[in-house]
Amino acid sequence: MDQRRGTLLDVTDLRVIFHTYRGTIKALNGVQLWLNHGERLGIVGESGCGKSVTSLALMQLIEQPGEMIGGRIFFDGHILNELDESQLDGIRGKDMATIFQEPVAALNPVMRVGYQIAENIIQKSGNAGSRKINEDVGKMLSTVGLDPNRTMRLYPHQLSGGMAQRVMIAMALSARPKLLIADEPTSALDVTIQAQILELLDDLVREFDYSTILITHDMGVAASFCDKVAVMYAGNTVEYATTTEIFHNPLHPYARGLFRAVPRMGNSDELETIPGVVPDLVNPPPGCRFHPRCRHAMPECKASFPPFLEIEPGHFVACYCFVNKG
Repeated sequence: MDQRRGTLLDVTDLRVIFHTYRGTIKALNGVQLWLNHGERLGIVGESGCGKSVTSLALMQLIEQPGEMIGGRIFFDGHILNELDESQLDGIRGKDMATIFQEPVAALNPVMRVGYQIAENIIQKSGNAGSRKINEDVGKMLSTVGLDPNRTMRLYPHQLSGGMAQRVMIAMALSARPKLLIADEPTSALDVTIQAQILELLDDLVREFDYSTILITHDMGVAASFCDKVAVMYAGNTVEYATTTEIFHNPLHPYARGLFRAVPRMGNSDELETIPGVVPDLVNPPPGCRFHPRCRHAMPECKASFPPFLEIEPGHFVACYCFVNKG
């Protein structure tokens, strides 16, 4: 049965491994995500939970020693993991674009900024006159708050961190993609520049009505930016709901632990912590990967991973506490 949960994106049971000298890292262990046109989805979780690997898998950029070993990625009428490289080249950067976590590393160090943005515009529009392309590059740089005449002549090493991230945003949006993936776009910036970049991104997404996936470890950013939130733990999606629902009524023990650990204005009490440590994904625990840290763990949690069930309308959770309930 082919029942899609999202009109634009539907990721089912996504599994990715990496072959290393230590053994096989089971990085993604059945990720579930979906997104409708015009929605904003936040992916949250601790460092190492698989957020960035998920974004690379969506773009079909997993390379050796990595390997996608299972699952299906439906995007805008295509099953991406069934396409060849030439077909993917017609989608990446054009219909699906990424703002990477390290902007300077993502830019080509030997090409001027203007040329790199122009490449994206040409891919989307086909051949066009150099004057028209130049105008479009200038408009995109102006849109993200940069001086086009100066910036398009610069090389990446001449950009500050904030400028480089604005250039990455301009590049990602230059082709007017159907889906924008922002992978922790402010993690390498100072607090003041972070706020400016997030405000800029929010304004642009609102103006052009982009479907967006925001990967972040900042709960406050997810709460203010996203319509829906997916919580990941050790390569699994453990909870998925609207932002309002998941912040006011988190169901999975891990999600509850995350929200209890968020500082709150006026609260001087010691923050709660989640006991234990994130598992080694070379030898992850059997069953639910969170069970060694979970105060509600039951025998079945150690035997198999719980099904991903809709507990309330639009609210999904993978936890045996909710199996056969209601």
